[in-house]
Amino acid sequence: MEDKRKILDMVAEGKISAEEAAKLLEALNPKFPIHGKSKRLVFRITQEGASKPKVNIFIPLKLAKFGLNFIPKNGKINASIGDSDFDMSSINWKEIVEMASSGETGELFNMEVEEEGKPATYIRIFVE
Repeated sequence: MEDKRKILDMVAEGKISAEEAAKLLEALNPKFPIHGKSKRLVFRITQEGASKPKVNIFIPLKLAKFGLNFIPKNGKINASIGDSDFDMSSINWKEIVEMASSGETGELFNMEVEEEGKPATYIRIFVE
C-alpha cells in the first residue's frame, strides 16, 4: 500500500505523468500480467455460499513450467486453507501445464471437496 501512495504522491507533485503512474500501479497489482499478453495459470479456491474466493493465485505460465521441476515425484502435496486440508497429489500438474502451453484456455481442472458439516469447497485451475 505504501508503494501505491508514493506513486500517487509523485503524480500530485508532477514528477511523473498519470500514464506512467498507471503502468507502475499495474506492475504492483498481481491480478494483471506484467508482460502484457503473457498467459498465466489461475488457482481459485471458493467456498459454497461465499461472495468472494478464499484464495486467488496467479502464476505466469513460464514460471509454472519452471516450477514443475520442484514438485516431488510420488510425494504428497498438501494444502491447508483455514481449518481444511486438501491432498493435491492427485492433480497431474505436468498435464495441466502442458495443456496451458498448447493453447488451451478456460478451465483445466475442477475439484469439489465436501467435508461433513462444512460448506463445499471448490478448487479450480484455469488459463487466462
